[in-house]
This record gives sequence, C-alpha cells and structure tokens, in this order.
Amino acid sequence: MTAMGVDRFVVTLVDAKQGKQEERRWRKAEVLNSMAWLKRMNARGYDVWIRPDGEHGLVLLGGLKKRDVQTLRERGFAPATVVETAREQYQAWVKLSQDALAESLRGRAAEVLVQGLGRHGANAISRADGRLAGFTNQQVQRMGGRHPYVLLTEDQGKLAPAAPTYLDRFQHEQARVLAVYRDRSHGEWRGPQR
Repeated sequence: MTAMGVDRFVVTLVDAKQGKQEERRWRKAEVLNSMAWLKRMNARGYDVWIRPDGEHGLVLLGGLKKRDVQTLRERGFAPATVVETAREQYQAWVKLSQDALAESLRGRAAEVLVQGLGRHGANAISRADGRLAGFTNQQVQRMGGRHPYVLLTEDQGKLAPAAPTYLDRFQHEQARVLAVYRDRSHGEWRGPQR
C-alpha cells in the first residue's frame, strides 16, 4: 500500500457468504489506523479489498502465476506491488505513471499488458479492487478448512522502466485512431497515416 504512491484508497469489505459489501474511502493513515477493525471483519468472514481512490497511474493485473510476474519484469513492467492471493495465484499493481491517467487509458493499457501471459486466466482489471495483504482470502479454503493469507511478496513501488515509452507509443496510436474517426465524420476516409 505504501509503495503505490497514492494517499487515498477505497477499502471494500465483502461478506464471502452473502455478497454484502461495505465501502470506505480513507486516507492511507486511516487505513493503517483501521487495521484492527479490518482484521475483526476478516475473521467474521469478510474479504478485504483495496484500490486507489480517484485517478492514478496504476493498473491491476490478476490471475497471474509466478512466471507471469517474471515475464512482466522481462518486458520492462516490473510491478510496484505483488500479492499472493492464494497458493501460486498473484495480483500485481504495475505503475505506468507517477501522474494520474484516465481510466480508459489504464484499462486499455492493462489489457495489452496481459496479452501473452499464460493460459490460466491472467486478466486485466482497470477499475477493480486488489486484495489487501495480511488478511485471509475467504473465497479459497485449504485442506483443514483454513483460508490462506494474502501475502505481500514485492513492494518496490517503482515506475515500470518500459512504461514511459509504452505510454508515449500508446497515446500516439490513440491520437492516430481519433484522427481517422474525425476524418470519417467529415465524409473523408483516409485511413491511418503511417
């Protein structure tokens, strides 16, 4: 949470059995001061989820295996934070920018980042919550009826090295597509300019 570089969060409690939800918008200090209460709620069967509040420069990738996290690193997208949500299941927050990015841009960027990662359900989550480390995952039961803890495995908080170049190229391509649609709306079809 500290490495994400944001000060406001949305914390969501989800009753794993009934699906009932409670949502809180807190500053980082309020989240930290509420840990005892969150642990009590988790012990009562609530999952604890978190996401940055408002616009930010992070994307969440879920359903990852350890090799997917390594592939992200090799591509230049080392995650700012990684949590193990269940045995060999990971979520990674990748920092694309120190500045806020529009949700649509983050969503599309996340979709591209997960392409080619494993065949086991890696997914891009643009405006979704990630599991908060230190709490049990109520949706998964291990042998003996116990729920696994969500573990923080990496917390570097760094901007992904390839992100600036990636965003420049991505935004340039989006501008090119918009120019094509603008031309279409004026009765001219010129196609993408190369």
